[in-house]
Parts: sequence; C-alpha cells; structure tokens
Amino acid sequence: CDAEKLEVAVANIITNAIQAMDGEGTINIRVSDQDKFHILEIEDSGPGIPENVLPNIFEPLFTTKPKGTGLGLATVKNIIEQHNGTIYVKNNPTTFVISLPK
Repeated sequence: CDAEKLEVAVANIITNAIQAMDGEGTINIRVSDQDKFHILEIEDSGPGIPENVLPNIFEPLFTTKPKGTGLGLATVKNIIEQHNGTIYVKNNPTTFVISLPK
C-alpha cells in the first residue's frame, strides 16, 4: 500500500470528525481483520450526517461547509479505491468503515 496516501485519507476523516464535533467529543478508531480484509472504523460522537446528505458525501465538489472545497471525502474514496478497498459511512454514531484487502 501507499502509506502516505492512506495517511492522508485517514487524517481527512479524523479532521472532518473533529470539525463536526465542534472541538468537543470523542473519536474511536477500531482495526480488525475479516477473512481477506483489514477493516478500519473511525467513529465520532458528533451530531451525525443528515440523512439527505449521506448519498452525496463522496461526490467531488459536494460540501456542507461554508469554506469547504468538496474534495476531501472524494479524495478519501479515490485513495481507498486505488488500494482495491471500499469505504462507506453510517450514522448513530457516525462511523466511516474502510475495508482494504490483505
């Protein structure tokens, strides 16, 4: 894997989590193995992503932030896919789940 690219991807998700929690809350990171995959889960205690926004968060130029470019999560998805992995997000609590082949 390209460790630097994966670091960029994880850092972007963590930065978004910090911003979503408005500086107060917790972030939990879990790593596990399932069959032929490494699983990385990044969970935050923020307010969650509005359900009507969830389908769009990985689209280039989509943002809900006043100063956002809409490239962060699109870049994250691209990096994960370059590694033949997948990424998805779920709410309650907000959790990004990354699956990478072993």
